[in-house]
Amino acid sequence: QLTNSNKKMSKKVKFIITTAWILFSRSYDAYCTYLLTPDLSKEANPLVTVVGISSWTVLLIVLSVLTIYVIYSYYLSVFHSINLLPKEKGYSFSNFVAYLYLGVKDHWTATLYKLPKDINRLNNYMGHILTKCLVFAGVVSTVMWVLINNSAYYKTIHSAPLIYAILIIGCISITYNWNKSLYRQYLTNSSNHKA
Repeated sequence: QLTNSNKKMSKKVKFIITTAWILFSRSYDAYCTYLLTPDLSKEANPLVTVVGISSWTVLLIVLSVLTIYVIYSYYLSVFHSINLLPKEKGYSFSNFVAYLYLGVKDHWTATLYKLPKDINRLNNYMGHILTKCLVFAGVVSTVMWVLINNSAYYKTIHSAPLIYAILIIGCISITYNWNKSLYRQYLTNSSNHKA
């Protein structure tokens, strides 16, 4: 059993390591991208291809703001966490997924077009989900750049759609598994209350 001081220490260590990895992997990705395409002409990021950002300064400001928000929300979810689980019993998985995000009972599809009314819930939720996805994206981008710089074979199969498919499928899986693990916890809590 961890004592309170040990729990705080392990939280701090996890927070520092995770934050350091996010900052390193995002910086490494930006550095390698700049070396490849100083004018952003080969950049596949939707901020460039869809939104139309054509300046490195603007792109780095936007990416920095997004990264700072992820780290801020991660900090809140680690050190000022709130209980996202519903107190009411009998939620289906679909209802549960919606409740985690919105704080009200709904169908899971509501998470695609509704926002939580409680900013604290939104920040805590994003702290869990976005951090996991950004850590995963950091692994993908770092491995990608190492392969691009060191493997002649990989260059022949590398493509933006491949990388984005890996990122999208990975982040959906991460989100689903996180929801599923919390749902199992919710069911366990519900059955313990009955006993």
